[in-house]
Amino acid sequence: MKHILYAIPLLLFSPYWAFTSNDALLSSKKKIDNPNLFSEAVFNLQDSMITVQGSVKDERNQALPGSIVSVKGETINTVSDEQGLFTLETKPDATLIFNKTDFARHEEPVNNRSEIHVILKIAEADSSAAMDSVSRTADATVTDTTVTDTTTAQLTSPVSPTTPMTSTDSTANPQNVVQGTVSDKNGPIAGVTVSVKGQPTSAATDEQGRFSIPANTGDILVFSVVGYKEYEEPLNNREKIDVLLREESKTIESVQVVAVGYGTMERATLASSVSSIGADEIENEVLPSIPQAIQGKAGGVHVTQKSGSPGGGLNIRVRGTTSINASSDPLYVVDGIPVNSTTNFTGGSDFNFGGGTQGINVLSSLNPSDVQSIEVLKDAASSSIYGARAANGVVLITTKKGEAGTSNFHFNMYEGYSEMPSERKYEMMNTAQYQDYMRDYYFFREQDDPTSTMPGQILANPDINTDWQDAMFRKAGTRSYELSASGGSENTQYYTSLGYMRQGGIMLNSDFNRISGRINLNHQHNEKLRFATAINVTRAENDRIQEENSKEGPTKTGIFSPPNIPVYDNNGDYAYDQVSLSRENPIAMLNLPVNNAQTWRVLANASAEYQFVPSLTLKTSFGTDISFIDETFFMPPNGIRSFASQGGIGARRNTRDQLWINETTLTFDKLFGDHQLNALGGFSVQESRLEFVHGQRSNFPSNDIEHINAGGVITRADAYPEEWAIASAFTRVNYNYKKKYILTANLRTDGSSRFGRDNRWATFPSLAAAWRLSEEDFIQNLPVISDLKLRASWGITGNQNIGNYASYSLYAGGNNYLGMPGFIPSVLGDRNLKWETTAQTDVGIDVGLFDDRIIFLADYYHKKTSDLLIGVPILTNSGYINRFTNSGDIENKGFEFELTTRNLVGDFKWTTSLNMTFNRNKVLALPDGVDQILGGVGNLNIAMAGLPLGSFYGWKMIGVNPQTGMIDYMGQDGQPTTPTSDQDRQIIGNPHPDFFGGITNTFQYKNFDFSVMGQFSYGNEMFNYTLASGLEGYNASSNAFIDWVDRWRQPGDITDMPRPSPGSFDNGAISDRFVQDGSFFRIRNITLGYTLPQAVTERMKVDRLRAYVTVQNAYVFTKYRGFDPEVSSSHGGANTGLIYGYDYGSYPQPRIFTAGVNLSF
Repeated sequence: MKHILYAIPLLLFSPYWAFTSNDALLSSKKKIDNPNLFSEAVFNLQDSMITVQGSVKDERNQALPGSIVSVKGETINTVSDEQGLFTLETKPDATLIFNKTDFARHEEPVNNRSEIHVILKIAEADSSAAMDSVSRTADATVTDTTVTDTTTAQLTSPVSPTTPMTSTDSTANPQNVVQGTVSDKNGPIAGVTVSVKGQPTSAATDEQGRFSIPANTGDILVFSVVGYKEYEEPLNNREKIDVLLREESKTIESVQVVAVGYGTMERATLASSVSSIGADEIENEVLPSIPQAIQGKAGGVHVTQKSGSPGGGLNIRVRGTTSINASSDPLYVVDGIPVNSTTNFTGGSDFNFGGGTQGINVLSSLNPSDVQSIEVLKDAASSSIYGARAANGVVLITTKKGEAGTSNFHFNMYEGYSEMPSERKYEMMNTAQYQDYMRDYYFFREQDDPTSTMPGQILANPDINTDWQDAMFRKAGTRSYELSASGGSENTQYYTSLGYMRQGGIMLNSDFNRISGRINLNHQHNEKLRFATAINVTRAENDRIQEENSKEGPTKTGIFSPPNIPVYDNNGDYAYDQVSLSRENPIAMLNLPVNNAQTWRVLANASAEYQFVPSLTLKTSFGTDISFIDETFFMPPNGIRSFASQGGIGARRNTRDQLWINETTLTFDKLFGDHQLNALGGFSVQESRLEFVHGQRSNFPSNDIEHINAGGVITRADAYPEEWAIASAFTRVNYNYKKKYILTANLRTDGSSRFGRDNRWATFPSLAAAWRLSEEDFIQNLPVISDLKLRASWGITGNQNIGNYASYSLYAGGNNYLGMPGFIPSVLGDRNLKWETTAQTDVGIDVGLFDDRIIFLADYYHKKTSDLLIGVPILTNSGYINRFTNSGDIENKGFEFELTTRNLVGDFKWTTSLNMTFNRNKVLALPDGVDQILGGVGNLNIAMAGLPLGSFYGWKMIGVNPQTGMIDYMGQDGQPTTPTSDQDRQIIGNPHPDFFGGITNTFQYKNFDFSVMGQFSYGNEMFNYTLASGLEGYNASSNAFIDWVDRWRQPGDITDMPRPSPGSFDNGAISDRFVQDGSFFRIRNITLGYTLPQAVTERMKVDRLRAYVTVQNAYVFTKYRGFDPEVSSSHGGANTGLIYGYDYGSYPQPRIFTAGVNLSF
C-alpha cells in the first residue's frame, strides 16, 4: 500500500489477532486455555449442540400449534408456533419428547439430525385415566404409534412423573409461590424477566439469579433477557425450578429470513447474493436517513454522500457503475412499492442561483426507526424478478409489523449538535501573507498590462484578519422524537408510529425538518382470507443553499474572500469586495436569499390474500407513491449585487409526482417429503405522472416582500406534464431437496413506454443453484463446520433510467416566428431505442464455523452492460445536436467479502463485522465512429475503451520551470510544453477505488454496550477543483491557499509552486497537479449505551430504559486536502457515470454529537 496510514485503523479495529494466535483453530480436539475465546464444548463432539427444527402435525397433516417439545433429561424445551413449527438446540444424541393435549405422548431420537417432522396420534379413549395412573407411578409405560418423516415406528417409552399436564381450572391448579435460580454456563444472571405465559404476572432475578413468582401448578414460566434465548418451562406441580439459559445464536441456518422480492426465503435455502441489515443494526444508531444504514455495512454496495447538508443526497452503487448517461441508482422498493427516485427535487436552474443546488435524498421522507430490515439484491438471480429496472441492484425496505399480544410502546429521542470538523478546514493565507502575495500578483499583472494598477483595497485594513470559514460555519442543533406502538389480537395486529426530526446545518439556513406518521395493519379475517395495509405520511422541509461551483455560492466565495475585508462594515451592513464586484459577501448569501422546498409524501399500499389450500395463495395489492413539492425562491433586490440590476428574482414551483402500481401473484408452496417447491407467478402494472407549474417574476420593491405577486415583471410562466408506464409478467420457481440441493429460476417480461415501439418489450431470465455441503454426511461429522454452501448464478437485467421521452421525436414550444407562436424540433427520436442490458455471473460461498461463531461470505461477480444509452452527435444542418442510441459496453468485475465473528462471549461480548469489495470498472466499447466521450469541468472526465469510466483526462505536470516560474507540462514526445494542445492530454487519475468497505465492532459488558463503526476506501483519486481555484485563482482579489507562501519568486528558485500568472491560464490547466489521493478511513459512528437493570425498570413500571451517547463522523484519516474525501460531485445536478470523482465546493460532512434515550413500556 502507498500509505501505511490506512492499515493502522484496520489493525486497531480488527479482532482477528484474537484468533490467529490460538492453536485451537488447528485442531478440533485441542483444549483451549482461554474459555472466553471458544468454549471446550465447541471442539468436543460429545458436548456440542446442534439446532433442530421441524414441525408437529396430526394425522390429517394439520399443524399442531402449542405442542410442547422438550429434551429428555434436560430443562430445554420450546412450544410449536401457529404453523406447528419449532426450533431448539440440543445434543446430537438427545431424545425429543412431544406432548400435546388430547394426543399421545411421543419420543423421537435426534440421531444428529437437524430436521425432524412428527405426526402425533390422537390419544386412546381411556388415555386420561392411563395418564392419571402414570402420574402416580413412575415406572409406568405408555405405547403409541407415530409417523416420523416417512417412517412409521412403534415406540415404547417410560413416562416420568413430570410429564406436562395442561389445565385451566384453578381448582385443579392451585396457585403457589415458585422459586428458583437462573444461570448460564458462567454463573447466575441478574435482570432476567420471569413471567407466566399468557398472564400479566412477572418477576425479575436478583444479583444471585434468584426469583420468586406466584403461579398455578399447570402454568408455564417464560424466562427472557437480552443476549439469551427465550426459554419456557412447564411447572408440572413443582415449586422450585433452576434454569440454565443459553446465549442467543443467530445461525444462518435456523433463524435468518430475508426478503427477496414478492416474498421471503430462509437464508439457508438462498442460492443468490443478498446483503441484509436488520432492525438491531438500525435501532442503536442515530440515522437521519435510511441509506446511511447501508453505508459501510454491505459488501459490494458503495454508498457515498454527495453532500453533507441535512437531507442531502447520497450515491449508492451496487457492484459498480453500469452506464455513461443513464442513472446507475438502484431500484428502491418500500413494502412492495417501487418508489419514485427520479423526480427532479433539485429545483432546476431557477432555484439554485445559476449553479448546482444541494441534492435531496429521495428516501429522506422515511423514518429509519420504522424499518424492520433492508435487503440489497446484488446478483442477477435475486434482482431479475424486477427485470427492466434491476441492472443497478434492488434495495428492499421492509417496515415493522405488529405482533399478537400485549401492546408495546417505544419512545426514542435524542438531542445534540453538529459542527464543522476544525481539522478539515482549508488553511488559507492570513492578511499579511495575502497582501504580500498580491504585491507579486500585481507585479506580474502590470508586466502583461502596464495600464493596470493595484487597487487600494488590496493593501487596506492590515489589522483585519477575517476567518471567513469560521464566519460561515456554526454549531447547529439536532433532535429527534419518536413514539411507536404495536400489538394486537390473534387476528389483527398493528404497528403505528409518529416521529419528528430536525437536523440543523453547519452552514446558516440549511436546515432539514421531517414529521412522519405510519400505520401498518394486518388482519386475518378467517382461515382463508387475510388483509394488510401500510400507510406512511411525511412532511419534509429543506432550507437549501447554493453548493458547488458558482461565483455567488457561499462555500467557495467564503473560502476565497479577502481576509482584510470584515463581515460587516462600520454601519453594521454587509461589507463587500470592491475589487471583484461579482464576489458576494458569503454571509449575505447565506442569510438573505430564500430557497425552500416543502414536500408532502404519501406511501400507501393495501393487499388481500386468499388461501385456497395451505399450499396455494392468491395475493393482490395496490400501492401508490404521491409527492407534492412546493418550492419557493427569492433573491432580494438589495444586498446581493449580482441580482440588483433585475430588482431581485422570485419564483414558485409546484410539483405533483404520482405513482400507482397494481400487482397480483399466485404462490404455490409445498413440502413433498424431502422435496420443497415454491413457485410464484404474477403480473404488475405501474404508471407515473409528473406535473410542474412554474412562475417567476423580477423587479421586487423590497427585501421584506417575498411573495411572487410583488414582482413587477413576469419573466417566466409555464407548466407541463410527464408520464411513463410499465407492464410486467413474472415467475419464479424455488426448489430444494432436504435443504441440501437448491435451484432457483426467474423469468420476467417488461414493456416500458420509455422505449421505441419496436423494442418496447424485453424478457429477463436468471438461474441460480446452491449446494449445502454442511448437510452432507462427510461434513456433518466435522464439528468445526456449522454451515457450508456453494452458490452460482447467472441472469440478465435491464436499465430504463433515462428520460421519459428519449425514444420520441419532440418539438419545443414557446417560440415565435413573424409574430406568430410556433414550435421547433428539439429531439430526434429512435423507434428502436431499448434497454441497457446487463448480464451478470456470480459464484459464491457461505461458511459458518464453530456454531457460527465465524460467518464468512465471499462472491466473485462479472457484469457486462451492453446497448449503452448514449447521445451520438449528428449533422448540425439537421437542426439537432445529437440523438440517443444503443451502443457500447461497460464491464464491472470483482470480489466481495463479508465476515462476522463473535470473538468473546459470556459477561463480556465482542462481535465484529467486516466487509470489503474489490471492483474493477472498464469501458469495453463505444459507438462506431466515437473514440471518446468527454464531460465535466474542462472536459475532465473521459469515457474511452479500455479505461475506467470517468477517468481523469488532462495534462501531466513536469514541474515549475526554475527560470520562468511557470509550470512545464509533458508533451506527446515527453518534452516540456504548454497546455495548449489537446493532443498532449493524457490519463491523469482514476476516481474508482481499488477497494472499499466497512468494519463494525460491538462490545457488551453486562448492561453496557459500546460500538465503533469504521468506513474505508482505498486507491480512488479526487480532482480537487476547490484546490485548483485556490492555487490558481484568476480573480484579482482572491485569497489563496497557504501553499503560495512557498511560491517561485526569482530565477533559480526550486519549488513546486509557480509564480502568480494573472495574464495566463497555463498554470491553472486541468492537470495532475490538482489530482489527490482520496483514500480514507472514517470513524463513522461511536456509540456508548447503558441499559438499566430490569429490577430497576420494573419499579419504574417500564420494560426497558437505555441511555446512550454517540459521535458521528468522529474522525477521518486521509491525505486529501478538501473538506471531505467522500464527495461525489454531480455538477449541475447530473447523475451520470461519466461525471464523477471531483470536489466542486461541496457541503462538508459535519461531526455530530448526540445523547438519547430508548424507552419501552
